[in-house]
Amino acid sequence: MPAMPAGHKRWVALLWALLACALLWVSGAPLALAARHTVAGWGMEQGLPHNLVQSVAQGSDGFIWLGTWEGVVRFNGRSFTVFDRQNTPGVELSGVSKIVPEADGAVLFGTISDGVYRYHRGRWEALGGADARHLSVSALLRDRSGGLWIGAKEKLLRLLPSGQLLDAGSALGLPEVPITALRSGADDTLLVATEKGVYELRLGRLSAWNDTAGWVVRDLLDDGHGGWVVAADDGVHWLRGNGQRQHLLPGERVDALRLDSSGALWLSLSAGRLVHWNAGTIERIAVPGQVSPALMIDQEGLVWAGSTDGLFRIDEGAARGLTSEDGLGSDYVRALIQSANGDVWIGHSEGLDRMRGDAISHVRLLPGNGRDASVLALAMRDGNVWAGTYNQGVFRLDGSGRVMQQIRLPGTVQPLVRSLLSEGDGSLWIGSSEGLFHYQQGQLRHYGLDEGLPGLAVHALYRDPAGVLWIGTNDGVASLNPDGKLQGWSADLDFPARYVFDFLGDDNGDLWMATDHGLLRKRGLDITVFDHRNGLPRDKIFRVIDDGDGHLWLPSNQGVFRLDRQDLIAVAAGARTHLAVQVLDHTDGMPSSQGNGASSPAGWLTHKGELLFPTGGGLAVIDPQRVDGNTRFRKFPVVIESVVVDGDPQPLRSGYGLPAGVERIAVAYSGLGFRAPDKMRYRYRMEGFDTAWVDAGSRIEAVYTNLPPGQYRLRIQAMSLPLDWENTSRGGEAVLNLDIAAPLWQRPWVRWLSGLALLALLLLLLGWRTTSYRLRQKRLNNEIAARTQELSEKNRALEQADFERASLLQRLEHQAMHDALTGLPNRRAGDACLQNALSQAAANGAPLSVALIDVDHFKQINDRFGHDAGDQVLRDIASLLQLRLDKGQFVARHGGEEFLVVMPGLSLQDAVTVLQELRMRLARLRFEEVDAEVSVTVSIGVAALGPGQNTGRTLLAAADRQLYRAKREGRNRVLS
Repeated sequence: MPAMPAGHKRWVALLWALLACALLWVSGAPLALAARHTVAGWGMEQGLPHNLVQSVAQGSDGFIWLGTWEGVVRFNGRSFTVFDRQNTPGVELSGVSKIVPEADGAVLFGTISDGVYRYHRGRWEALGGADARHLSVSALLRDRSGGLWIGAKEKLLRLLPSGQLLDAGSALGLPEVPITALRSGADDTLLVATEKGVYELRLGRLSAWNDTAGWVVRDLLDDGHGGWVVAADDGVHWLRGNGQRQHLLPGERVDALRLDSSGALWLSLSAGRLVHWNAGTIERIAVPGQVSPALMIDQEGLVWAGSTDGLFRIDEGAARGLTSEDGLGSDYVRALIQSANGDVWIGHSEGLDRMRGDAISHVRLLPGNGRDASVLALAMRDGNVWAGTYNQGVFRLDGSGRVMQQIRLPGTVQPLVRSLLSEGDGSLWIGSSEGLFHYQQGQLRHYGLDEGLPGLAVHALYRDPAGVLWIGTNDGVASLNPDGKLQGWSADLDFPARYVFDFLGDDNGDLWMATDHGLLRKRGLDITVFDHRNGLPRDKIFRVIDDGDGHLWLPSNQGVFRLDRQDLIAVAAGARTHLAVQVLDHTDGMPSSQGNGASSPAGWLTHKGELLFPTGGGLAVIDPQRVDGNTRFRKFPVVIESVVVDGDPQPLRSGYGLPAGVERIAVAYSGLGFRAPDKMRYRYRMEGFDTAWVDAGSRIEAVYTNLPPGQYRLRIQAMSLPLDWENTSRGGEAVLNLDIAAPLWQRPWVRWLSGLALLALLLLLLGWRTTSYRLRQKRLNNEIAARTQELSEKNRALEQADFERASLLQRLEHQAMHDALTGLPNRRAGDACLQNALSQAAANGAPLSVALIDVDHFKQINDRFGHDAGDQVLRDIASLLQLRLDKGQFVARHGGEEFLVVMPGLSLQDAVTVLQELRMRLARLRFEEVDAEVSVTVSIGVAALGPGQNTGRTLLAAADRQLYRAKREGRNRVLS
């Protein structure tokens, strides 16, 4: 059926949202905002063949499988592999409604109109023979005896291991009612969920189950504690093992439900929303589009949901984001600080905000209503807030946000203020793009290159416990002692970094520095560098924060890094070479992975223990206590996805025997971790060839060329960040065995025979020389004749192969652009024709009209006379359309019983006249091959090129709206 217009969708979504809020209020369940969960999505732009995901499941090997209108999709976390009738001969995978993984690694797929298919180790198989070829599958379940239960509309079928298909429902007396789910109960019982309740099959007898008679049941779930959770049209019924019953979300139709490891429910509502229910608290999950019944919780505890907009992953991330949608004045946050009363002051590109609790308010620095000053630096002292700006100097505000003072620095153009430090004596240190200023009692003192600063731009200021003022610049670091002595260390001479963005002092006197060359630790006169060579993902870091729990947090342009202090000590001492770095980024819920630096403070540890970091997309809020729980340090399965030998793909096996002379072996692999696939790292080693592990980083292919003969074992390991290859419990592994044969000349028996042959050759050499010339001449003549004949035969064979290839390409091109049933161009050809007509109309200014024709009550023909009769009707209609439309007009089968007509050169009025005549001729058409009494009418929606209707999408949408109006107004009419 054509898609609902976007405007209608918005109104429907709004009405459903209002109804849901009312129902939730009546039920007394508290409503929570979706602040804990993060949503990531994939659509057709990322490789899905269709945006509507109807079913989702995870195979025993770890792959995620999806069912769509355009085939089956396998997902490895980064890319999609599509299986459809075009690339998988012999299968019809359009409209996959059910997916059931099996214990042996196989996967079952139930389709809407083409029965059941089984996929195992690269092979597809249709189950049930001809009797099951066109089943409409609504439920699947494999029982312990190997039989397959199939819910097919209003029938309960059982496919025996022998291949025999039985109508079990009729034999058991199951009422003819739509079957929605099949589940295994206790003691090998079978639970059959229907639209009139749940039935239990026990010891060959069928009976109503658990007082569910009359319920319109959509899904059924074992709660793992002797109870069941039932999704129905009137909400969720939790039938607990102790006999208690709980009714959740009364009045809501629930299409699918899942139970996570914490005991919380995930519910897909028919209103198109995804809901998380946990101990009475309801959280709405913001999934784009209308949520479908496709719902799953994978092996990592991630929730997967399908919708009209694609596939979506829901995760309880350790981070969340605050953006302009939450009240921030700008998403480009530069600095932040928290006052003693808990208020968080946020500097950004559009000014200054104050967050008190969850409320964010703007604090204006400049008078008037124009653009406010951009804030790059913040400091606190005695309830006062100091704000350094881009070009307006420094402001002092009281705790209420009222501006009390403005400090302007020397010069006609105010320098950038990137760092501030407020002292206990009331003075203020100001780090700017023009050096360091000390403000005290209205007086400014300047420190620049002449006074000993290594760089003029000051990015960081820190007073250590000994009273030394540390100054980070754009060309090294400097210290100002209490006696006024300024000492600098330049990047070009004696300092291992150029930009210094932050300082952190330890009680033992160590000084940590965030720089563009990694994390530095100054201990006495020694400086230790921790950078990419030690496992730091990026060298440029902007801040160093101690969370008080043994970790340092470092924001960067690619997320926030968490380092363990014990790891740093071990690396510095040489006990280990690499740091185990935990990376948090947008996949964990941050509004952006890009941290903002060269401003201060570029991060803050709040009174509640949360970490705040400014980013290019908003304010990142991280809960350190949830980071490890989110990672779970689990071992991810590693799969080999392809093996290509000298350009030829090989069927997947655990090992290969390869002939001599193999030049190139390429092995593609994947670690099936779906929470953060971008954080998956790999290494591999060809045992028997590599002397050490090859660090592959995020690359997913291992290539070897010209391997010597021998036996090899390729080991591929995957691990999610933080990397710690020494911890073997965290690294998943796949193994591939290779046996490359030696060339014939390298085998011992060949060498022995060669020696004997050489001896014989020496004995016969004298006699051979006397007759060699004649024999050689004869052989040469024979060889020339044979080669000439061989070349002639090969030329003939090549000519025949070229002819066959050209014929095949012509057939494939025709099949790709034409409908197999009617012979008309298909939807792809129709879309191409429409785009070409639009281009011509735009070029010459000619009118263009488009019509959508839909056969009225076509389903009644199928139901009464069968699908073959329906097919014949469609063929006859297609023939009439081709016959009656002018040569310059184009008709294509748009889908189902719907046809697209493109009418270049016709105005809307002329198109309506032509189509009215066509409609009347169709109404008079009789289908003798079906039944002499059969006639059809059509409804036609017409639209013409014009304002707001100047693209293929908008033009088709306009015609679709008129078609819907024709349907609503009684059918058998043309509307424009």
